[in-house]
Amino acid sequence: MTDDLVQRLRDKYASPQDAVEAADRIEKLEANIKLQLEWYLSNKRVLDDRIEKLEAALRRLIDYGMVSFKDLERARKALEGKDE
Repeated sequence: MTDDLVQRLRDKYASPQDAVEAADRIEKLEANIKLQLEWYLSNKRVLDDRIEKLEAALRRLIDYGMVSFKDLERARKALEGKDE
């Protein structure tokens, strides 16, 4: 919202057109926020999956105390963000 619209809405003499314009802008802002939230949650899931794979690869390295080629390959793929 522009400062001009905000000021008009605060004015006790705001017109019905000002209220409609404000409602339209609020709807657009709410839609934008919803899209941003969906994007964030989608990316968060991707990052959570990647962290889980990295933790699993590290856990195997720690649990066995030895590093096999397969363990190194899993760790490399996890770091690169590739599926096993």
